[in-house]
Amino acid sequence: MHETAHTTAPVGIIGGMGPMAGAEFLRLFLGECAVLIGGRGEAVNDQRFPPHYVFQHPVPDRTAALRGGAGPYGEVLASLSRQMRDLRRLGAAAVALACNTAHAWHGELQALHTDIELLHMGDVAARHLRDADESRVALLSTAGTVQSGIYARSCAAHGVQCIEPEPAELDLLMDGIYGGVKAGDIERGRACFAQAVARMQARTGAKAFLMACTEIPLALRAADVDAACRLYDPARLSARALAQRALHVGGGPAP
Repeated sequence: MHETAHTTAPVGIIGGMGPMAGAEFLRLFLGECAVLIGGRGEAVNDQRFPPHYVFQHPVPDRTAALRGGAGPYGEVLASLSRQMRDLRRLGAAAVALACNTAHAWHGELQALHTDIELLHMGDVAARHLRDADESRVALLSTAGTVQSGIYARSCAAHGVQCIEPEPAELDLLMDGIYGGVKAGDIERGRACFAQAVARMQARTGAKAFLMACTEIPLALRAADVDAACRLYDPARLSARALAQRALHVGGGPAP
């Protein structure tokens, strides 16, 4: 008979932005849990995984909401806030958003729900880049993420220069996200993302790239870009931070 996992409060994942991204975030979270469990010398079995909840309630489009004024913006805030409230009622101590653009609402959500930690994907990624000695990074994201300044602010706070896409590059990224991955055409997404990376690399000389939309790593792989490029996945880094909370590795909120 296997030993049961350590007693711990559950954690939560807010998906539904879109559902494939939420499912991928869960896969990343479980993978990071397995690494941490094995890393402390324990057998990786069913009983050692921490309790967790995944909410996949559809959320209004975040980029459209950021462009659409107070009404659509408030609808996204209300949807995310309801899920935060319900996760807290289930006992969740920490929550991750499985969408980069949704972090435009992070400050308001955290202020509304002070009794639960809401991880900030941008801050987690920026700390990792700093610790990896990356001084500059090119941003691959939606127009909403660029507009919100999520990564520009987080990177600046940790001494990393964030290079944002120009309009033609952003068009490629948006086509790959919406016309590609979200529409079920992974190959179209891959082609668009690879072109965007190549254009940004040629324009800026960047070698490090943040795949700052959860649809991008579903299509783009290291083999699709120049061998000198380094691809960083903020969703994986955030999933790792959530796994650390769930398994009490490192303890408490990140600085």
